[in-house]
Amino acid sequence: MSVTTAARTVRTRLSPQVRRAQLLDCALAAFAEHGVARATHSHVAERAGVSVPAVHSYFRTRDDLVAAVLGEVEAYLIEIVSHSLGGPKPVHEALEALAANFSRDAMEKPDMIKVWLDWSTGVRADVWPRYMNVLDRLHGIAEKVLERGKKEGVIPPALNVKAAARAYLGGGHTVALMQFSGAKPREFEAIIDHLVRSAMGIGLDAPLPPAD
Repeated sequence: MSVTTAARTVRTRLSPQVRRAQLLDCALAAFAEHGVARATHSHVAERAGVSVPAVHSYFRTRDDLVAAVLGEVEAYLIEIVSHSLGGPKPVHEALEALAANFSRDAMEKPDMIKVWLDWSTGVRADVWPRYMNVLDRLHGIAEKVLERGKKEGVIPPALNVKAAARAYLGGGHTVALMQFSGAKPREFEAIIDHLVRSAMGIGLDAPLPPAD
């Protein structure tokens, strides 16, 4: 949404819930542009076409603003990982789906992905502990699908699922960055195939398990 369009919309009488959601969308875009450590109420106000005090009325402090934006990103990450890896689909299809969905969203939801990537590198920032908590939850979801693969006999019993889950989800960064760099479809196919095989402990020469 352009600043002009946002300004026209915000000036109409909106319910508090709708206004807050609109400002949060603008905040996500501002954080994507300026970074988690630098985005301010002023950046959000400029994008929304409202006064700075108007933004403060919904997000009183910068900590409140940061918490709200990161809450959106956290909910997105839990949803995309849970949805992609959940359900009865074969393990390799679930792993492929998550990698493909990260690639898609880098194009369709670039602000969300950019804030996620920035948040994930803020090791010295005060928001880092929260990210580590989110990451633990994501690792847990991935570990469950890999454990299921062991039970189904499509993943070697000796595979360290904790290490495999960490390496696989770390590959999501690579997939997103490739999309921003303009990688070609065949490059995505190659990296996704590599990520799935590595996570499942399957060699390059071995076929992936057939779908049921």
